[in-house]
Amino acid sequence: MPEPDNRLVEFNRLNTVGKAVFIAGSAFKTLGALVDFTVGTIGTVWTEAERALRDELDDGIEDAKIIDEDRN
Repeated sequence: MPEPDNRLVEFNRLNTVGKAVFIAGSAFKTLGALVDFTVGTIGTVWTEAERALRDELDDGIEDAKIIDEDRN
């Protein structure tokens, strides 16, 4: 994979096409980061939900019981 190009771009010196490409590239990069974060979060929640389901199905764990109910 090639190294990312980290040049400093002076936006005001770009022509119209350059500005359009710069804005589109920035939008895609931001969108990609958002999708990556969302997929990572969904994966974490999915894994935790599966683990909770497996723990619930374990015969060694009893159901919860109400010990004391406080009504105000």
